[in-house]
Amino acid sequence: MIKHRPPRIPAWVWVVMILVALSIGAGVGLWMGQEPAAEPVVVAPAAAVDREAVTRKIDEARAAVNEGDWLEARRLFEEVRQIEPDNAVAMASLPLIDRRLDEALGSVRIVTKPAGASVVIEGGGKFESPVTIQNLPLGKHRISILKNGFERVEKEFELREEATLEMATINLSKTAGNLEVVSEPKGAEFKLLKTIENNQKKLVEIGSTPALIEKLDPGDYEVLMAVEGWPQYSERVRVENNRNSSVSAVFAKGGIQVKSDPSSAEVWIQTGDEAQKKAGTTPLNLEELPVGQHRLELRYKDWDPISRSVEVNLGVTEVFEFSWERSLVSFESAPPGAVVFLKNKRLGNGREVTPFQMELPEGDYLFTAQHDMLGRKQVGKYIDAEAGTNAVNFAFDYGSVTLTSEPTGAAVLSAGVPIGKTPLTLPVVPPGALAYELRKDQYRSSEVSGNLEAGGALSFSTTLTYDSTPVASRNFTNGLGQQFVWVGQLGGWVAAHETTQKDYERLTGSNPSYFPAPNHPVDSVNWYEAAKFCEGLTVQEQSLGNLPPGFRYRLPTDQEWSIYVGNQKLDGAISSLFDRKKSTAPVGSLAPNEYGIYDARGNVWEWVNDWYSQTILNRIRKEGATPVPEWVGTDRKVLRGGAWNRSSQFDLEVANRMAARPSAEDRYDVGFRVVLMPDERSTGR
Repeated sequence: MIKHRPPRIPAWVWVVMILVALSIGAGVGLWMGQEPAAEPVVVAPAAAVDREAVTRKIDEARAAVNEGDWLEARRLFEEVRQIEPDNAVAMASLPLIDRRLDEALGSVRIVTKPAGASVVIEGGGKFESPVTIQNLPLGKHRISILKNGFERVEKEFELREEATLEMATINLSKTAGNLEVVSEPKGAEFKLLKTIENNQKKLVEIGSTPALIEKLDPGDYEVLMAVEGWPQYSERVRVENNRNSSVSAVFAKGGIQVKSDPSSAEVWIQTGDEAQKKAGTTPLNLEELPVGQHRLELRYKDWDPISRSVEVNLGVTEVFEFSWERSLVSFESAPPGAVVFLKNKRLGNGREVTPFQMELPEGDYLFTAQHDMLGRKQVGKYIDAEAGTNAVNFAFDYGSVTLTSEPTGAAVLSAGVPIGKTPLTLPVVPPGALAYELRKDQYRSSEVSGNLEAGGALSFSTTLTYDSTPVASRNFTNGLGQQFVWVGQLGGWVAAHETTQKDYERLTGSNPSYFPAPNHPVDSVNWYEAAKFCEGLTVQEQSLGNLPPGFRYRLPTDQEWSIYVGNQKLDGAISSLFDRKKSTAPVGSLAPNEYGIYDARGNVWEWVNDWYSQTILNRIRKEGATPVPEWVGTDRKVLRGGAWNRSSQFDLEVANRMAARPSAEDRYDVGFRVVLMPDERSTGR
C-alpha cells in the first residue's frame, strides 16, 4: 500500500491554488445571463445548458474545497462537466484536485472483539487486529475479517480526509454448529440435553423428528428419542464450530437399519448379481431383505463413497452406522479472490472466492485455484480429520505497477485496451515484460515498458508533450500563444481575441498602434499589413508543424464575421454608447459570446476580406441596416463590429458595415482578427 510520491504540498496551499483556479475560470460563465439579441443572426443550434444547476454545483464544489472535502469537490466538478463539457471552472479545477487526491493519504484504525482477527483489505494487504492501516488513498475500501471460530465479516469504509478514521469496534459473532435429528418413521419425540459442569444435563430443546437445530454452542450433547411401544433411544453427540452433526434412530422391524454422519446420505444396495440400485437416504430401514450378503454403498455430495458388505439374518434387524471422518478446511490465496476447483468442480458453494472455509472428508486432494489475472495454481494437500483446521494456501506470482503522468488524467492502455487513467495503481499484475501506452487529448502519446519480477513493483512516470496541432471540433492555442475556438458552422477556427499589439510585434517586429499597450488590440494597421500578418503566421506555424493539412491563416470574410459575432450584445462591447471611452481596452475585458469569442463588437473595427461591393450593399439592405451606395466601386475594404469611440446605434449595429481604403494607416480605431480556414487555393473553392 506504500507508494513512492513526490514531496507533499501543504493542504492549505492546495486550497488556495484551487480557489484561484475557480476565480480565473468564473469569468467564463458571465455571458450566460445576457438577454437574447433583438435581431438574431443564423447560428448553429447548440445544446441547452442548465445554467442554474451549473452555478449551484460550482458553489457547492467551492464550499467542499474550503472544507477540505476533495472527493466531494471532484464529484461535483465531474457533474458540472457532464452538464457542460467545456465549463472553464471545472476544467481549471479538476487537474489540481486530481493532483491533490493523488498526494492525499489517510489511515484507518480497526479493532475487533476479540482481537487477533485477520484483516484482509481489497487490493492487497493482510493485517492482524487491532491495527492502524496507513498510506491509503482517499476513497472507498473493502475489508474482510476472518478468525477461526467466528463468522466472517465484510465491511466497507470511505476515507474522506488525511486523518485516521476510527471505525467502531467490530464485534465478531461466534460460529456455531448444527445438529440434525431424524428418525424412521418420522414423528418421534426428542429431547436435546447439553452436558454442563459436573456432568449435569441442561435441557436445550424439545421437538419431533425430523428437526434441524441451528447455532448450537460447541460441546457435548445427548439426544433422547421415543416412539410409543418402543424403548427410549439415547445417543451422545459432539457439536463443533462450522460442523453439521446428526443423530438418527430407526424404530422398525426386520432387515437392516442404516444411519450415517452426516445424515441424508444416499444408500445404494446390491444383492447378489443384481444391479446396484438406490434404496433411499439415511436414516433408512430396509425390511424383508433376502437372507445373505448384501453390498451397501453410501454417497454424500461429491465425497468419496463408503462401501461395506452386510449380513442379513432371518428375524433379526441389525443397525449399521457409517461416518465420514472430516475436517474444516480454510482456502486462502495471495492475492485474494481466486476460485478453487476440485476435479473440475468449483468449491465454496459454487460462488465463493478465497478466502473461504468448508468441510471435507479426510484424504489426499489436489486443488486447483484460478485467478482472473494470474492463471492457475495447483496445491496437493492431505486433509487430516484430527488436525482441527486444515489450511490450503495458493501463492501466485505477481507484482504491482504504478503509472503517473504530467498532466494527470491520461488514459492508460494495455495491448490497446483502456484500463484506467493516471494516476493509476495496479496492485495485481502478472510478472514479465510489460508495456503501456498513455494518451491524452492535445498531447502526444507516450509508451512505457519494463520487466516486472514476482513480488516486485514497477513505477512509471512520464511527462506528456503538448501537441499544438489543431484538431477539428476542439479549441487550441497556436505557437504565437493566440487562442482559437472551433466554430462548426464555419468548419474552421476563429481567434478568441482581436490581434494584440504583443502578438503583432512578436511576428512583425513593429507596433504601429496609437495607444501602445501589449494586451490592447493592435490599431492604426492597414488592410495590407493585416493580410501580411496572416501570411507570416501561416509560414511560421507550417514550419513548426502546427497546421493541419490544407488550412491557412487569413482575415475573415464578411459572411464568416456575420456568423461568429453570434449573440454578442452592446452591453458586452467596448464602446462609447453608455459612457465615453478615451482609448481601446485590453482584449477580453468583457464576457465572450456563445462561441467563446471576445470583442466581436466594439474595441476596434475589424478588417474583413471583402470589398464594399453591390453584394455587400444587398446584404446590408436585407439585414435592415443603412447602406452607403456611394462607396460601391471605390476600392474600399469592409470593416465590421464598431469601435471604442463609437456612440451611435447606427455605427454599432451588427448589420452595419464601415469601409476604408486598404492603404489607410491613421485609423486608431481599426484593427483585425485572424481565422484559420481551409485554403481555397488548395481546395479549389
